[in-house]
Amino acid sequence: MSSTSGLNVIALISGGKDSLYSILHCIRNGHKVIALANLHPETKPEDGNEEEDIDSFMYQTIGHSVIPLYESALEIPLYRAAITGGAVDTSRIYQHDSKDQSTPQTDLDETESLVPLLQRIKNAHPEANAISAGAILSTYQRTRIENIAARLNLVPLAWLWMYPSLPAPVARDLDPLAISEAGLLEDMAAVGCDARIIKVASGGLDDGFLWENLSGSGNPGRGLRRRVTKNMRRFVGNEDIRGAVLGEGGEYETLALDGPGFLWKKRIEIEKRDVGVAEGGVAFLRLKDATCVEKVQDEYTPDDVRRPALLNPVFRDLLQDVAAAELDEDVLEFKSAGPAHAWTICQPKFCLSESTWTMANVVAPEAGPGAAEQMNAIVQKVRGVLGVLGSTFDGKRGPEDIVFTTVLLHSMADFIPMNNAYVSLFKKPNPPARVTVACGDALPSNVRVMVSFTVDLGARKQRQGLHVQSRSYWAPANIGPYSQAMSVPLQNEEQSELVYIAGQIPLEPASMDIATEGDSWIEGYCLRAVLSLQHLWRIGEAMEVDWWLGAVAFLTGGKEIQTQARVAWHLWKKIHARPEGADEDEDDDGGPQLDAWDIKYGGRAAEVIPEAVSVNLPKFSVLEEGDDCTIAPFLAVQVDELPRGSDIEWQGLGSRCEQAKLEIDQYSVATMIDGEYSYLCLEIENDQQALKDKLRFILDTHGKSENISQAVLYTTQSVSEGLWLGQVVPCRTIWGREARPLVAGVIIQKQYKSL
Repeated sequence: MSSTSGLNVIALISGGKDSLYSILHCIRNGHKVIALANLHPETKPEDGNEEEDIDSFMYQTIGHSVIPLYESALEIPLYRAAITGGAVDTSRIYQHDSKDQSTPQTDLDETESLVPLLQRIKNAHPEANAISAGAILSTYQRTRIENIAARLNLVPLAWLWMYPSLPAPVARDLDPLAISEAGLLEDMAAVGCDARIIKVASGGLDDGFLWENLSGSGNPGRGLRRRVTKNMRRFVGNEDIRGAVLGEGGEYETLALDGPGFLWKKRIEIEKRDVGVAEGGVAFLRLKDATCVEKVQDEYTPDDVRRPALLNPVFRDLLQDVAAAELDEDVLEFKSAGPAHAWTICQPKFCLSESTWTMANVVAPEAGPGAAEQMNAIVQKVRGVLGVLGSTFDGKRGPEDIVFTTVLLHSMADFIPMNNAYVSLFKKPNPPARVTVACGDALPSNVRVMVSFTVDLGARKQRQGLHVQSRSYWAPANIGPYSQAMSVPLQNEEQSELVYIAGQIPLEPASMDIATEGDSWIEGYCLRAVLSLQHLWRIGEAMEVDWWLGAVAFLTGGKEIQTQARVAWHLWKKIHARPEGADEDEDDDGGPQLDAWDIKYGGRAAEVIPEAVSVNLPKFSVLEEGDDCTIAPFLAVQVDELPRGSDIEWQGLGSRCEQAKLEIDQYSVATMIDGEYSYLCLEIENDQQALKDKLRFILDTHGKSENISQAVLYTTQSVSEGLWLGQVVPCRTIWGREARPLVAGVIIQKQYKSL
C-alpha cells in the first residue's frame, strides 16, 4: 500500500488526539510533514488574555495555550493565526466560491481563517502540496478543508475518515482484549500515544474523567476505555456508539502530550490544572505552566502505526471464494471482436420521464480534431439545451442539475484535455457522478469525445451528493470534477430515490495506486475485481442504498477476457446470495446511524456510519415475499481502455426503496422498486441480424412509451440511425448472466407516472 510518490504535508493541528495521530499516518504512508498549522481564538482586547474555549463549529480551541509547544515537541515549524468570523455557512456541505466577491469581508465564515494562514505557510515552504486533518465522521469539517485545499492546490488527507466503520488492522483483530468500539483509541495506544481528556460535555462522562489518558497502554488504558464505552452505551442507548466513544459528537475533547519517538522528540508536561464548569454538565481544565521535557526514546517505527485492512471481512471471504473457484478452467475458444464496423450514429437522443431527462450521444466533431476542442463545444451545446429545457419547466435548469454522465473517449490519452474542458461545466459542490471509458476505433472516426447526460428535474434541495476528495483508507478520493454518488427522489412526495454511483476502479485508497498484489494475473485480477466492488459497496452503504437496480462491469483484456467476465459474474452472484438463515424481517440495528457532527449541531442532512463487520447491502427485507430471485441485473462489457490502465471498473445504479421485485426469464432480468421505477436488462445473443431484429422489437414495444427515463445499448456491432432510441456504448465483447457471450446488452429504465 506504499505511495508511489511522497507528499509534503501541512498538518492542521488542534492539540486533539485525532489531528496528531493523523500525522503518524502521513509518515506511515510515506509522506513528510513539513509544517504545522493552527488557528486559535483572538485575544480579548479588554484584558489581554485568551479565551480558553470559544466552542467553534469548525475548530477545537480548548487548551489552545499549549499549542506553541508542539513546535519543540515535534521539531516541525509551527504557524498560527487567529480565528476570525463565525459560522456563517452552517450547511453540511461548504459552498464558498473564491470567485464570488459579493460576500462582505466582515461576514466571512470562520473557515476562511485558514486561507491566509496556509498561504503564509506555502510562501515559506513552496514545496508544500498536501494538507492533513483529523476528520473522522464530520462531513461539516471535511468539506470545508477540501474546499480550501482545492483552492490552494493542496491534496487533502483525512486518514481517519470513516475509521470506525473500516475493518480492524490485523494486529488489533488478533488482540482478544481489544475493545471494538474504541478501535481507534486501541491503535493509538499501540504506538505509545498519550491523549488526555481536558473537557467533557456529555451526560455519559463527568469531571471524574478529566486528565485521564484515553490512549494509555496496558490494563489502566484498557480499563479507562471500558469505562468510557460503558458510560457512552448507557448515555446513547442501543445506537452505534463508536462515534461517541471517540468523542465525535462533542462528548469530550483531548490534548495530545506524547507519542512515538519517530515523531515526538520531547513530551509535554502540565504543572497546574484547575477544573472549571459550565452549563449543561460541561466540565473542563484550565491548563497552566506547560513545558516541553526530554523523553526516553522508544523503539516504535512508522511500520508500527496500524492501518485498517484493505478488505472488509465479507469481501476478504469473497476474494478467497473466487480464488478457489477455478474460473479460468474450461474456457471456450473466444476471440474479441474488433472494431470492424465503427458506430455511425452522431445525432443526440432524448428521453423524458417524470423526474429525469437524458441527453445521449452528444458529440462535436465539427469543433476540430482534438478532445479539448470537442469537449468545449459539447459544453456549450449542453448549456444551450439546458437553457431551453429550463423554459419548459418551472424554474431554471443548468449544469448543476446534471446528476450522472457517461464519457466515451477514443483513447485514454484524450482524458486530460477532455477533463480540463469538462470541469468548466460544473462550478457547484457535488458535481455529477461519472463513468469514463475509451472505445477506440469503435467510435465514429472523427469523434474523440462523446458524452451522455442525466438531468434531475426535481428540487435541488432534495438531492444528496457524496464527494469525498480527501485521501483516506475508506474508498478512492474523487479528485476530479465528479462525485462518488448522487441521489435524487423519484417524485417529490415519495421516499423512493435513485442513487447514481460513479465508476469504481481498484485503487488502493491510501496510495491511490492500482492494486497489483498477486503471484499470477488471475490472482491480481481477482483482487482488483473484489476491491473495486468493495468501493461500490462502501459508497452504496454510505448513500443508504437498499437495493441495486443493476450494475455494469467494464473490462479490458485480451485472451483471458472470458475468465475476467466469469470472475465478475461470480462476484456479483455471490454478493447477492441471501445469507443462510436470513430473516425476511431483518433487524436494522446494525445499519447506518447519524453522523455525530449532525447530532451535535442539528439541522444538517443525515450522514451514516456503515457497519464494518458485515455489509448492509443488499437489504433482502425489501424483496417481495416469496421472491427467490435475488441477483440484480448484470452485464460485463469489454472496452479498449479504462482510467489508470485498470482492467475492471464497476458502475451501479442503486435505490432507496421500501419494496423491490425481480423478474427473470431466459434472456432478461427486471428490477421494479416501489411499483414506480423499473430497470430492465435484455441480453441479445447470436449475430448482427439477431441484433437488428431484436432492436426493432424493442422499439416497437418500448419506443413510443412516454415514461422511458434512460435507454442504453451496449453493442459489439454497428447500428443504423433509426434502430435505437437512446445512448450507445460500442464494445469489444459483452457478457451476460453466467458470463455467456452476447452480441449486445440493452438496459431500459422506466418511471411510471404518479396518479
